Amino acid sequence: MARRTLPRKVMYFEPIAPRLARNTVIVSTFEVGRRFRCTMRVDCGRLDPGSVIRPAPGEWRPHMPERLDEEELADWRAGRDAIYQLAALTIGARLAVADA
Repeated sequence: MARRTLPRKVMYFEPIAPRLARNTVIVSTFEVGRRFRCTMRVDCGRLDPGSVIRPAPGEWRPHMPERLDEEELADWRAGRDAIYQLAALTIGARLAVADA
């Protein structure tokens, strides 16, 4: 006798934008590979909706690296993109990040 599998119950959640003030300063610290940690700050009050911004280098621990390998660069970009995405949600506008 073949076993019947019951249909799975699936729940969907809509993303909810955070309710932060326009003048919020977002601070995020994230790991970059095994060797480094980077802290970035974004002052949402100084961002213009629809603007292109250059990523700030941030504060690095234990020191700012001269070069990152591919994995570390991917970690840094993911952390940078996450903080800028939160900033875009905070000001309610699209932001573009330009890599130099």
